[in-house]
Amino acid sequence: MDTSVTSKRAKVFCDDMIKEIPRFPNDKESLNKLKNKSLTDLLVLYISWRLRHVGTRSRSVAGREALAGDPRAVQLKPNIDTFLKAVENGKDLTPYLSIKPRTQGYSPDAETGSDPKSSWLDKDFLLNVMGLHHFHLGMIKEKRGHMARTSELLFASVTRDTFEILGLFDHSAFEYEDDGSMTCERKKIWSVYEAQQNKKRLLGQLMIGGYQNFGITMSAHPMAVVRAAQEHARIIEEVDPKLDDLSYVQSLFPEVSSLKEKLKWHYKHLDFGLLHEKSGTFGVLSYGPN
Repeated sequence: MDTSVTSKRAKVFCDDMIKEIPRFPNDKESLNKLKNKSLTDLLVLYISWRLRHVGTRSRSVAGREALAGDPRAVQLKPNIDTFLKAVENGKDLTPYLSIKPRTQGYSPDAETGSDPKSSWLDKDFLLNVMGLHHFHLGMIKEKRGHMARTSELLFASVTRDTFEILGLFDHSAFEYEDDGSMTCERKKIWSVYEAQQNKKRLLGQLMIGGYQNFGITMSAHPMAVVRAAQEHARIIEEVDPKLDDLSYVQSLFPEVSSLKEKLKWHYKHLDFGLLHEKSGTFGVLSYGPN
């Protein structure tokens, strides 16, 4: 943990994040790696993992025309319609997402630097580079809680209020040929993504890619994630000492009558703030991207 943040609240917050991040391998070594992280570095790992999910809220759907002319979209129309209705109605979309984030949130091997490919062991390349989530389109929920897996995936850019469709692609969009060249589906998704970016580009604007077009770090984390982690660490360092002042606490939570009432640092998906445990009131200090 950062030496500048040593309060019990901050330590509990770090412990909570460590408990949530699924490690692989799930052993003492990977646990100790997380425990030895600075607050900011731990926040980077946590936010990067949570970013592979999407917040539960209603969104408008854009880009339906991206599915026009794709015969797979015709075959999967009932599935797509059901899924997009769930998007618009604010249903939890977690069952449609990849199941990897459930068990593969952090790997120490991703930090060795011995092989550039190892950096991506615990990350979603197309999410970090293009800002795209991918969704399965099954209509039956399996026993483990996820929707039935489908060969075709719907890729989309997801913000807090908009679900913008890029198109349908199969799993080879994640792969390379044996000779190291891109698969046809991977070439296709890059082509569609770049065409979409060019439409949004202002005259003379430099588009550097990465989640929210902020670029990618050498550790393969989106720069947007690093900036968010730095901001949240700054908020903790600035606000945490004030939480022992009842008048300050009451300016945030008027219902608090005593410092014995616990406040804890908390994430609600990617919204960051303080949770008043007694009332369950969550005060957002920094909103997440989706």
